[in-house]
Amino acid sequence: MKPRPPMDLPATSEAEDALFEERAAIREFLGAMPRAEAEAAAREDVQRILAAERGTESGWRTRIKP
Repeated sequence: MKPRPPMDLPATSEAEDALFEERAAIREFLGAMPRAEAEAAAREDVQRILAAERGTESGWRTRIKP
């Protein structure tokens, strides 16, 4: 697997990296997208999710075990 460019986010946690990888894989395999496009879309997904979750204690991060 070739290394992917870092997400356009401040330091990411393992849970955030896992979310990115999951979103990219779903788009690539189920959505039949080329890997580069899937990663770009996943990056946008993660940014949107993180923006919505900022300041929220009951967000997705609390439901994922690191």
